[in-house]
Amino acid sequence: MNDLQSKAFPSKSVGIVLQALLAVGVICELLILIFTVVYVFANEAYYENLYELEQKVTVFSFVLYYICIVIYLIWLVQVHKAILQKHADYPIRAFGAVVRMIPIFNLWGIKNTFSTIHSYLSRHSGLERKASYIRHLIIPLYFVWFAEGIVERVFLSQLPHMESTIMMFEAIMQPARMIVFYFMTRIIHSSLVVLYDRCEENSMLAPTSHEPSSRA
Repeated sequence: MNDLQSKAFPSKSVGIVLQALLAVGVICELLILIFTVVYVFANEAYYENLYELEQKVTVFSFVLYYICIVIYLIWLVQVHKAILQKHADYPIRAFGAVVRMIPIFNLWGIKNTFSTIHSYLSRHSGLERKASYIRHLIIPLYFVWFAEGIVERVFLSQLPHMESTIMMFEAIMQPARMIVFYFMTRIIHSSLVVLYDRCEENSMLAPTSHEPSSRA
């Protein structure tokens, strides 16, 4: 059963949209990586053939990146609502979901958010493997989210002669970030698809009680 045929749940529609946008983002960032490689190793060819195209792709990718961040926050809030519908004791609400992603707070919030999602999804039979993937992606998520900024602030100021190397590192980190977010989104979304479809099947199979007919 594909996503469109599956049972509706709070984050379903926005999750489908977000996956599509992140997939486009991955393609754009990989193109920018190729442009950067050509810029570093074949500077003249870059300015002759790719400069104008890269400017357009870069602007599009920049706008898309911030659209993805906004939609990702909306999607996360809806994910928490979806899990809350199945677990009354689920601890994260809409306000808490947003607070956990605010800079500084997100140093704790990223791990808390995805560890909590992992914990509740892993309670369901058949979702243990998908839930484990969520847990395993937490460290890569921290790396792709924070590593680029650390390199820019620390190494570029101290080692200006390594500008080309740092430029390559940043160009690699940008598609890596999109890829990690894409897979995290896809795994959580597909887990919720399975969870809600399974709950619907169980409700359809549940026996119904009938009042015995009385005879005069």
